[in-house]
Parts: sequence; C-alpha cells; structure tokens
Amino acid sequence: MERKGNFITVKCKDPVVGKHIDYYYFHTSDDPEFNNKFAFYPNYKHALTVYLNSDVSLSDSGTSIRPSTSDKFTALYSVNTHQSFDVNLSGTFYKVGVVFNPLGINHFINKPLSDIFTPSFSEFTYFGEAFENSIKSSKPSGYEDKAATLDVFFRKHYAGFDEPVVKKAVQEILNTNGSVRVEDLSEITGVNRKTLLRLFKKHLCASVEEYKKLVMFRNALNYSQQAGHSLTDVALYSLYYDQAHYIKHFKAVTKQSPKALLSKLTQLGNQDVYWHFED
Repeated sequence: MERKGNFITVKCKDPVVGKHIDYYYFHTSDDPEFNNKFAFYPNYKHALTVYLNSDVSLSDSGTSIRPSTSDKFTALYSVNTHQSFDVNLSGTFYKVGVVFNPLGINHFINKPLSDIFTPSFSEFTYFGEAFENSIKSSKPSGYEDKAATLDVFFRKHYAGFDEPVVKKAVQEILNTNGSVRVEDLSEITGVNRKTLLRLFKKHLCASVEEYKKLVMFRNALNYSQQAGHSLTDVALYSLYYDQAHYIKHFKAVTKQSPKALLSKLTQLGNQDVYWHFED
C-alpha cells in the first residue's frame, strides 16, 4: 500500500451535474498500519468529504480519522478561505470527495448555504439518508460506477440557483483572478457594497474580499505547480502587486514561504489536488 493511500479522481458524466461538480475523488487504504498526516489549502472549489466506518474528530485546525468499530457515516463540508487544515489518517479508511465548482453546491440545495452550514469546516447533514445510501451502494463497484451513482443522486437533487447578482459577481472575480475592486463589482452588478456582502455571506459563507483573496491564492498555487515558473512569474500571472505581496499572502495562509512549501506539494489524481504530506 502506498504511503499516501489509493487516490482516484473521476469526472462527472452527467451534463447537468458536470456544470456544477468538477469531479469526484476516492481516497482509500486497506492497510491497518497506515499512518500519515497531510495538509490541504484554501480552494474556491469547495469539497463535500465523506468518511465511511471512521471515527472523525474535528478541531479548529483540522481532523483526525481512525477506524471505527461501528457503521458510521460522516459528511464534512469546507469553505476554507484563509488557512490550511491538517488531516491525520490512521488505519484503514474509505473516503469520498465531491468537489464543487464555484457556487456548485448551491444548485443542489433549496435554501441559502448559510442556513445549513457553519464555516469554515463542519459536518454537513443536509442531503440526509438518501446521500448516505448512495455512497454506501456505490462502495463495492468500480470507480466509474461509483461516480455514475453519485451523478444519479445529484441529478435527482438538482434545484437550480436563481441569484443573478451573486453569479455575476463570482464570475467577474474568477475572470479577473480576484483583482476586481468591490466598487467595480457594485457597478457591474447594480447593487451596493452592503448588499454584495450580505449576498456573499448568505450564499458563499465568505465576504467579497475573502473570496477575492481565495481565488487569487488558489490560482497562484495551481499555477506554481506547473513546471518552469519562478515566484516572479507566479506573482505576475496571479495579478499580485509584486513578488513580495504574493509571498506575504502565501505565508499568511500556509504559515510557510512559497520557497519552503511549493516543492513539497504532491498532486493526487488527475485534477488540481495538491496536498502536503509529512515526510
């Protein structure tokens, strides 16, 4: 068994679901001696993570996962805007991740996200027993079949999301890599700063400024993992003022400098999943 466990990513096949869910991932280990710790970092693609038959302990800095003697189902959602989280994995585990595109999960719930979720990392019970049954029924099958089962579940629970101001603002933030000013967002969307803040808190569980910085940080991290880019290249591509601004923001989020951390990140699967595993 590889020390990182088995990690597989699968893209959605359903065309409606695939607009809002980027991919699923399956992270597993059958090794009772497995013991590792990794850190994951802020991402504007938020994840719903499920553990089967594990005891999950939550803290302000992350989670600790241990095998359970009972038939447990724990679903966690993360809107991680400003810090890294540690995950301690021990023993056998079976983990499923649903990685949503920006505003993705909002298309599968019929109420504001802030009504059913407490930032920035907490249990998520909204989908209830139906979601649990969908995860469990897919467990014995191959990964493509597991993903297809999840596609069916989310297609059935598709609710749409009719908030044009939020969608327009988020798209503008993505288009400008987080560099757009709030004043310009207000003009583009036709609402004032106070209304924008209220809508972002309501549907994204983050402020406008937090979301802008999140997009800028994550795109810089993803770009840095492509070969041949210097810190200056990354800073310029990501629209930071300069290299010093990029380094300051990076250290504020990860507690490490880009030089110290970036070379230690590991890509898992075929998507933009970059975790730092302890040596």
